[in-house]
Amino acid sequence: MERRNFAQVLKSAKLDVRREYERLYIIFNNEDTDGFSWRRICEGNFLKAPFRDTCLTLYDFNVSNGFIFEAIPEDVDINYLVNFCEYVYNVVTYCWDEGRMSRSKYPYPIEHITTLIEKIGYMETSQDGFTVFVPKSQPAIVVSEMLPEKLSYKVIEYNHHSMKGDLERKRATLKLLADQLENKEDELQGLNKQFKSDIFYLFNNLNIRHNNIEKLKGIEENKLEKWYDYTYELTLQAFMMLENSNHKQAVCDIKKELGDV
Repeated sequence: MERRNFAQVLKSAKLDVRREYERLYIIFNNEDTDGFSWRRICEGNFLKAPFRDTCLTLYDFNVSNGFIFEAIPEDVDINYLVNFCEYVYNVVTYCWDEGRMSRSKYPYPIEHITTLIEKIGYMETSQDGFTVFVPKSQPAIVVSEMLPEKLSYKVIEYNHHSMKGDLERKRATLKLLADQLENKEDELQGLNKQFKSDIFYLFNNLNIRHNNIEKLKGIEENKLEKWYDYTYELTLQAFMMLENSNHKQAVCDIKKELGDV
């Protein structure tokens, strides 16, 4: 399977990384007719920021730490967007003025970033007291880059909060993934016979590959959803096993070249 990077995956889902960056840039920097902007408010409250060290202004802090985000950057990838989200989120968190918030004609940056981070399959976490954003599932990111364009974003989407409780959407995604693994069934069998048997048992008996909903009568929906989620995690493992087998072969080839096998 041809690998595609995460930015390509998001693009295939009609998520324009540059446009999302531009929106957040406007929210943070643009001024209204009263001269209000989130950036200006943060500049006015910068001296109370616990991270300022010896910097005297927000501009001083930006230059000292390399936080130079341009209005129209030459290149915007997913990392550039996430870095800007982290910068705006933390600056607004520590330097905003609650009394001025209701006057803004732009959305509250924290709420906008929270929505955006969910959209791109990332999650909020803390590091040294500051907020950072990381992929919800690194295996999901890796697997999404391995799959065809029409399917790749489905892998990431599975973790989105909107999927919770939606058994039909989850089942449909698992069916698509199962169809992909079917083409690699023999290879997976060679890597781990029991694992291959277990995962295809789930595909074949949980109304995923075959219409056997009658077999699941009496199973509570929350339990079935847990089974689907477990199947999803095993499916990611299956793709990772296939990917790792390629790495093993590559190392084996290197050893042969060096005369060590």
